[in-house]
Amino acid sequence: MRRRLLVGVRVVALFSLIFAFAALAGCAGPGATPFTLSYPAATEGVDPVPISLVDQTGLVTAMTFAAADLASPGVEAVPGQPDALRVSWQGGPCDDRSTLVLNDIGGGSYELAIHNHPPITAGITCDEKTATRTVDIAFSRHLDPGQLTLNVTYP
Repeated sequence: MRRRLLVGVRVVALFSLIFAFAALAGCAGPGATPFTLSYPAATEGVDPVPISLVDQTGLVTAMTFAAADLASPGVEAVPGQPDALRVSWQGGPCDDRSTLVLNDIGGGSYELAIHNHPPITAGITCDEKTATRTVDIAFSRHLDPGQLTLNVTYP
C-alpha cells in the first residue's frame, strides 16, 4: 500500500511539473518584446527619444535605428534586406518617448500603432514643429510595404 502511494505521489508530481513547463512555454511567446532603442534627439539639449516596439504578432526579430534622410514618409522596403521594412513617421521634437505596437488585423495585413508621448514638463522649448523618426524593423518572413499600415497617434 505504501509503495502504491509513493508511485501515485510521483506520478502527480511528474504531471504537475509537465503542466508547469507547458504553461511557462505558452507564456514565453515567440521572441523578446518589447524591442527598444534610443533615437537621437531632434533638438539640441534634449535627451534622445526611447522607442519601444511591442510585437503582438510574433513576427518581429529586430528593430534598428535608420537615419531619417534615408526614408520617405510611411512604409517602404529596406534595400538589400528582403525581410525588413523601413518605417518613418512624424513626432514632436521634444517627445520623451514613442511606443510602437504591431497588431495582426487579418487578411495578411498588419497595423503599426505609433504613440508619441510629449513631455509633461513645463518650460521646454523646441526649435522645430515636428521631427521625423525612422526605424528598420526585421521580420521572420517577407512582408510587402502594403501589408503594414501606420496609425500615428498622440496621447
